[in-house]
Amino acid sequence: MSKLLTKRKGELYNMEKRKTTLIFVIGVILIVSTFLICHKHTAYQTQLDEVKLKDIEENNMFAIMVKGSDGEYAPSDKFPEKGYKLNKDKSGCMDNNNQLIPDSLSYDEDSQQVIVSTGQTSYCYLYFDKELPKTLQTLQSKASSGLSEGLIGGMYRYQGADVNNYICLGKLNDTNCGDKSDSMYRIIGITEEGNIKVMKQTKYNKGGTTTFKWNTNYHDNSLSNNYCGTNGCPEWPDSTIFNTLNGSTDSFLSKLSDDIKNKIADWEWYYGDIENSYANKTADEIYQIEIGQADTQYYGKTSSNPGLVRGQRWQKMVNTAKIGLIYLHDYYYQSTTSNNCHNNGGKYEACKTGGWMHISKNGGTTSDYEWTMSRIGRDYSSSTTFRAWCVYSSGCVEDGSLHTPIAVRPVYYLTSDVELEGTGEVGSPFYIKS
Repeated sequence: MSKLLTKRKGELYNMEKRKTTLIFVIGVILIVSTFLICHKHTAYQTQLDEVKLKDIEENNMFAIMVKGSDGEYAPSDKFPEKGYKLNKDKSGCMDNNNQLIPDSLSYDEDSQQVIVSTGQTSYCYLYFDKELPKTLQTLQSKASSGLSEGLIGGMYRYQGADVNNYICLGKLNDTNCGDKSDSMYRIIGITEEGNIKVMKQTKYNKGGTTTFKWNTNYHDNSLSNNYCGTNGCPEWPDSTIFNTLNGSTDSFLSKLSDDIKNKIADWEWYYGDIENSYANKTADEIYQIEIGQADTQYYGKTSSNPGLVRGQRWQKMVNTAKIGLIYLHDYYYQSTTSNNCHNNGGKYEACKTGGWMHISKNGGTTSDYEWTMSRIGRDYSSSTTFRAWCVYSSGCVEDGSLHTPIAVRPVYYLTSDVELEGTGEVGSPFYIKS
């Protein structure tokens, strides 16, 4: 009997102990839950205040905020297209007493519908972020890589003199690129859609030839061949250098491995006229002009140049191809002091020393010049001929005669479905995973 009582006392003791423990655990859970709810309410109240400050009118009880390319949220009168996801930490619903209703909403991206799971909702606000491509997330995950945190000139860009943006593109799964080898490239940046823009690290060598004429049909020795007349204009798709890069035979593109060619996107390349004075403008200003967002320039007509129409507005010129060259704005943006990197006041040194792109840092000589995509148009003067922009050995950008042989480094965009491995360091470059 005594043994049985002892056993029962022990059981009662253990039960009381478990009960005490359970009460303690429940208490802790309640405290934590209260803290979390209060904390989340404070956070939601902050978002609600932000929504109210923007004077957003209720649209079927929803206020919609969409994150733009500048990183800021802006009000919207409709749900965003596919590719956006609901930011659950910032979104929420309030009841009639302006209190948070926990776990009250969700979002179906396919149907673009908000699902509210409570009937007492008086007001909901939804924050949407663009869902970043996997490749972009891969590049962003590499610490101290040099990739910008936000979009710059339509891309997340590598900026600085020492960045980990090396990528091996001899073939798929290629990890054997050495520094300045023929298959080593450098990543200029990546678009929001996941297209990686790459540039051959070293200058293109075609059977021992390392300098190329932009266009052999237009040069300073024959003025009649330098303006838009009976001979047309020196357009990029008709240029000598375009065919050197994109031709179906004996070109840069034709010599690439098939698996890499299949990973190159067809891209719209802009090559519109940029006046000589624009070299002194900032990267942001150059970008607006080069991609055709600004059309403030004009052709001029003189008695000696009847092929030009005075007052005719500049048109953005675009051509779809696989291979191009760097833009003027690419060269400016790659410096950590991008908007101080220009020719005005001799600030072009910031482009060369503050960035990674200059040809002298990538296997070129100290005397190498390099062509860009960007053509220089005529002004009203009859003595001004069509030329194109190039990067000088000093780091400045200047006009070059289309008939002058200058180095080129091919540039292209990878398709957005590529998967990368590697770290981007020169000894462990990125590569495309098959």
